[in-house]
Amino acid sequence: MDIGRDQLAVICGHKNWKDWKANSDRRDEILNSALTQLKTPRDDLPLQWMALGSQLTALRRLLLPNQVRSRGDIAAHVSDPDLMGQSVLALTEEQERKDMIAIFQAIYGKEPVH
Repeated sequence: MDIGRDQLAVICGHKNWKDWKANSDRRDEILNSALTQLKTPRDDLPLQWMALGSQLTALRRLLLPNQVRSRGDIAAHVSDPDLMGQSVLALTEEQERKDMIAIFQAIYGKEPVH
């Protein structure tokens, strides 16, 4: 998810996630900025990021502190994308799984597979 936050930071005109966070007072400000950027049609905006912009719970899960991201970050730093995709598909809570699939698609530009 760190990769996704860095990619989204660049889309929103920042150097990276740390830069974006340092230049914003609150996380809800970051969320609102991301929503605005992802809903504004641009030729350089990948379709998968536009799709993520229409899924508020997934975007919130990516940008705001949460338990799924905390657990996932530990595992993701030692896994390749295919293994992460398998982990995403194994999530049992439906909304978490949908959100993480949307985030995975935005970051890697493909569906997670078993």
